[in-house]
Amino acid sequence: MFVVPILLSLLSVTAAPAQPDRPPDRAVETVSLEPGQTLAAVLYADDLPEAQVQAALTALSGVLDFRKTRSGDGIRIEREGDQLTFLEIHDGPAAEWCVRRDGEKLTGFKRDAVVEKRTVDVDATLQTSLYEAFTDAGEDPQLALAIADVFAWDIDFYLDPRKGDRIRAVVERFQVGDKIIGYGDVLAAEYQGAESKTEEDGSAGRRAEANGRSTQAAPHQVFRYVDAQGQVGYYDATGRSARRSFLKSPLQFSRISSGFGMRMHPTLHYRKEHQGVDYAAATGTPVWAVGDGTVTAAGFKGANGNYVGLRHRNGLETFYCHLSAIGAGISAGVKVVQKRVIGFVGMTGRATGPHLHFALKKDGHFMNPLSFKVPRSEPLPPAELSSFRDAMEPLLARLHRQPVALLGPTPGRSASL
Repeated sequence: MFVVPILLSLLSVTAAPAQPDRPPDRAVETVSLEPGQTLAAVLYADDLPEAQVQAALTALSGVLDFRKTRSGDGIRIEREGDQLTFLEIHDGPAAEWCVRRDGEKLTGFKRDAVVEKRTVDVDATLQTSLYEAFTDAGEDPQLALAIADVFAWDIDFYLDPRKGDRIRAVVERFQVGDKIIGYGDVLAAEYQGAESKTEEDGSAGRRAEANGRSTQAAPHQVFRYVDAQGQVGYYDATGRSARRSFLKSPLQFSRISSGFGMRMHPTLHYRKEHQGVDYAAATGTPVWAVGDGTVTAAGFKGANGNYVGLRHRNGLETFYCHLSAIGAGISAGVKVVQKRVIGFVGMTGRATGPHLHFALKKDGHFMNPLSFKVPRSEPLPPAELSSFRDAMEPLLARLHRQPVALLGPTPGRSASL
């Protein structure tokens, strides 16, 4: 009497529909190549079967030179269970190598990201450093180098700037999506600060500061212009060249640690005339030739350590001492152009710390490099001024976010740059 219900119960269990197979877990992992690590090691570390790893490497072998992968390259791994479904290797933001699953087969290919060039307006305020000013403005800090480069004839970006100084610029920026990957030309730039001064009132800012007062002079402005001969140059609003035969400083970013004149020598411990200027900077910082010239000496010279001497026009000579290394191709008799890297900051010879000793001679006599006045290159010829103003007007308007009158020289003074 009790057998039938039990059998019916067993039959009902047996007749229940089968549950479908659960899909394999999907996982996505993003890692970076460590120094000395290979792509294969990364894939094995993700617990992919050896057959999957070898298939992925084979798929990439025709499109990726594995020797060119380097530490820091980003790797994105997508998998379902123990099957690789997609792999990306990022060499910077603009290039990707990929592996995609097509059925049972893995296919490798290169995918180039779309790089967009934009002309953007930048507005930065100096608080601690030029790098941080542009970072705070949402830009990549490499823009600081480009801005320092176009102002290199007039501004020493350690000695001159003060907190609160403002930099405006119109620049070409390269992006992949929202990611900044680099910059092109600086089309226009303006530096406004207490140290922005004309050649005639060069000491006014420092005198006012010493007296507890600040001064706000006319801004330095530069505009990129290609002349009728196809030559690229930077000019102020009146067409006067920004270029000088000498740069303001032999380093882009540095600190004056010892000025020109009498001082207590740090290693000899007696008062001795310091016939140059010391720039404190990290070992390996590139050193520029401040002007076109010919190398007169390059090598080790006693207390000067590794040094380079250059001969320029008009009886001028410059000397760069205590270098950690001399630049490639720099030897006696070689001609160099302004801004060529001739060496790297160090502390060779008689030096207590890494710095560059920079000296200047005029007709065989040492001069203070910080007070030496260098004339500008030739201005634009009158026939070019109309074309220059047409090119400059929209840039000047962008610097100030609104149409403004062209800036010209203040009556009784030359225009500031």
